[in-house]
Amino acid sequence: MRMTHLPALMYLLALAGVVTPVNAGPLSRLTAQLPDLPAPPQGSVHWIAQSMRMNGLPMTLKTFESRLAPAAVFAHYEAIAPRWGHSEFRRSRSGTQQRLSIRAAGHLITVEAVATVSGSAGTIAVSSSPERAPATTGSRFPRPATARLVNLQEYEDDGVESEHLSFSSTRSIAIEAAAFGDTLQRDGWQILRQQPMQTSSRGMVIEAQRGAQLALLTLQPDRSQPAATAIVIVWRKS
Repeated sequence: MRMTHLPALMYLLALAGVVTPVNAGPLSRLTAQLPDLPAPPQGSVHWIAQSMRMNGLPMTLKTFESRLAPAAVFAHYEAIAPRWGHSEFRRSRSGTQQRLSIRAAGHLITVEAVATVSGSAGTIAVSSSPERAPATTGSRFPRPATARLVNLQEYEDDGVESEHLSFSSTRSIAIEAAAFGDTLQRDGWQILRQQPMQTSSRGMVIEAQRGAQLALLTLQPDRSQPAATAIVIVWRKS
């Protein structure tokens, strides 16, 4: 399991408000059944998301820091893994990023780490087993037919539901931005702002609102296909 779009994810959580679930909804009840991994030795953890879905898969996500090197952090979690049932381990590396995957009884635990001057830092993701919770990708956010859904992340915190969506389009940024604006307005949304990005001369930003719902759309060139458009949407649904 690989986590992406963390900067936008952090914006979404600021938009939605990260709090301990009190009035737990369906997603919170699912993720409450997942193992809650403790901090590694000589370290600490911080919640990013206590209740989320990644392309339909319920999961939780934390960041961690430790004075131990990544290998020692991995060894710690391998040693305590039996508390979650029979487990299988796999370590891998991609550049400076190191990964430990633990497949336990009904759960998948992924610890990603990089070495730092003081030890290590990274993320801890815990999800249902993909075999037990078939992943689905679907969102009701209004969009033109030319926008293809690539990634869907759903969040629920204290009854507040949010989505982080990634789309791809073969059309230009200007044409796709106009199409999104028209689609949103036909669906009853009010466009609060539509302007070029300050950090990209070719990018566009759209802010929209419908009642209590808020959405931030960012359109910019697709890095893998320069002629195409990548669209990232942060949507607070309630």
